[in-house]
Amino acid sequence: MSHAHHLLKLLLLLLAVLAGSQPHGAVAAKFEVKDVTNKTCTIVELLMNFSIKYETVEEKEKLIFFPIPEDAVVSGNSTCGKGSSESSLLVVTFGTGHSVSFSFSRNSSVYYAEKLGVAYNLGDKHIFPDARRNDVSFSSESTGINAQVNTTYVCMTAQEIQMANATVVISAARIEAYVPGSDYSKEETVCEADKTTSTTTVPTTVTPTQPPTPKDPVSIKYNVTSSNGTCLLAQMGLQLNLTYITKYNKTGVEIINIDSNATASGFCESTSVGLSLKSERTSLWLFFSMDTAAQRGSVLHKVRQVVTLRGALNVTNTSLNYLQATLGKSFKCSSKQILQVSPVFALDVFKAQVQAFTVQNGKFGEAEECLLDQNNMLIPIIVGAALAGLVLIVLIAYLIGRKRSHAGYQTI
Repeated sequence: MSHAHHLLKLLLLLLAVLAGSQPHGAVAAKFEVKDVTNKTCTIVELLMNFSIKYETVEEKEKLIFFPIPEDAVVSGNSTCGKGSSESSLLVVTFGTGHSVSFSFSRNSSVYYAEKLGVAYNLGDKHIFPDARRNDVSFSSESTGINAQVNTTYVCMTAQEIQMANATVVISAARIEAYVPGSDYSKEETVCEADKTTSTTTVPTTVTPTQPPTPKDPVSIKYNVTSSNGTCLLAQMGLQLNLTYITKYNKTGVEIINIDSNATASGFCESTSVGLSLKSERTSLWLFFSMDTAAQRGSVLHKVRQVVTLRGALNVTNTSLNYLQATLGKSFKCSSKQILQVSPVFALDVFKAQVQAFTVQNGKFGEAEECLLDQNNMLIPIIVGAALAGLVLIVLIAYLIGRKRSHAGYQTI
């Protein structure tokens, strides 16, 4: 790898940190339900992110993402139930009229989180500034969360629970209902997803090997279209470059290619378009915005990534400024680009051509070459000019030397 490439990657990393990207060590929120004697009956600790689809005042569908905030609290509606066989309920409230709830039940050997419910207030202008309606919507769905009685349910892997107009992503979860003591039970029930992604234990004297680096990703064409036509056209290969800490307290790197099996979807709005790519392990969102004042389109301003990686990694950065092109033109870059999203996640883009908002007849507009390609073209020109200059200097030196040698034989 060249020194210029190392320098570019370091510069992008510094810019990502200064831009305020989400920190690596996100802290799981912890909630407890207690009975009238102040004894704990339910403990839920997890990372939780929401994506809500709603209708705007312009009668268009919009998708918004947000995490459960740090100031979320357990509601007084939460209950332990009157007996060990009766259903218990955890209700957590936050913001202006938003809540999330878990309802639990049990039998003699197993307890279940039967339903996850989400209530969101479209009248909250902080989260839904352009919502057409102002009512509170509620969705619920089964969770698949269950564990042996008197054990703690543990699941580091991200779990996506889809509802009517809401999707909840749960990760880094430690949950126990019908707690026998005052805290989590020592015995654990580990979810199946964690079992399938766990690695074999090796002696501590052996240094763990890094996963093999895959080949460059295949360039894939993406098209996001609404009733008004195509709003995003892209041809590119995408590669996720992820950094994590191993159980040996060493830095590990995993590289994942986005292939043609990923499910692609998206949305079109007047000043924002989105591309979603989902696969078995990853969920990647790319958001493009329009700067009408500067007449710039195809500006990648936000990336959200959820990936199952020996647990779960959830990264969002809303302060990006990549893949820029003038409105009506396309951004093109044959060189590999490293888009640093956070200190632990970079999106590597290969052979890219992207155009947003003003796509005519489903075809790319005039291409604007990226700086990397311009530099790559400039280097051969500089080298060629330097060689030509060197040849010219040698030729001049030769002619001067020849002239001087002839001067010694002139007739007196």
